[in-house]
Amino acid sequence: MKISREVRVGLLAALCLFLLYFGFKFLKGTNIFNPTHSYSGRFVELQGLTEQAPVYVRGFKVGQVEKINYDFAQDTAFSIIVSLNKDIRVVEGSSLRLVPDGLLGGMAVEVIIPAGQDLTEVPAHSELPTSVKASMIEGLTGPIIASLDSTLSSIRGLVDNVNGQIEKDRLKDILAHADELLTSLKAASYKLDGILKNDVPDVMQKVDGILQDVKKLSANASEADIAALVARADSTLVEVNKIIDAANNPEGTTGKLLHDGSLYNNLNSTLQSADSLMQDIREQPNSIIWGKNKKKR
Repeated sequence: MKISREVRVGLLAALCLFLLYFGFKFLKGTNIFNPTHSYSGRFVELQGLTEQAPVYVRGFKVGQVEKINYDFAQDTAFSIIVSLNKDIRVVEGSSLRLVPDGLLGGMAVEVIIPAGQDLTEVPAHSELPTSVKASMIEGLTGPIIASLDSTLSSIRGLVDNVNGQIEKDRLKDILAHADELLTSLKAASYKLDGILKNDVPDVMQKVDGILQDVKKLSANASEADIAALVARADSTLVEVNKIIDAANNPEGTTGKLLHDGSLYNNLNSTLQSADSLMQDIREQPNSIIWGKNKKKR
């Protein structure tokens, strides 16, 4: 069967259109060989989300943003449609969350699917709840901006305080007191310099003389006959020990004086007699004296 030229041109044109359509879909990121189902969600702001942006489930790409519709007459002006792989099971409690995609400011959509096998599956083309996750840049710049705001407030308060002091002419008093303080410090530094130049050398000379005397004393002590002194002290201790031994010996003279009780009693009796005689002399001195004179006659 012979095909006419017109039919062949028509078939070739249809094939080109088919390839062009599916090539365009492929370039847009649409998987033409994997069936999909779609869900929708509404947002107040998209923060740079575009069509063909990736859709993730726990960090794994499962689809893309198919279409973005907008109606600025409503608060939730943007409505997006995401297409997911057919094997993704979206159950009750699932939601769409707008998340940052990389450090360059791109945005993506994350499908939050709760865990559980007994949950009811949500039909395709259903509208899911939505939320927005702060970008990494916002998370970093938020505390920095707050800190800068606090610092600027402190600087503003300091500047206002300085302005108030200037308006009250207190700054002149502060500068005057600072000038007086600098003058006092300068005078004190001059006095300290004089002490270091005049008094400190004299003190150091006296200390040096004292050290020389201490050196001489230590030299004299080292030159002294320490051995002779020790020998003399040793001989003295020997003599003392002899005396103590003699006193402890009851047969010796010193021992008899210390250990003989009769000698002690005799001495005690003699002392008592002498004491009695002295008492009589004190009480009757005339009788004793005249008695002696009568005996001489």
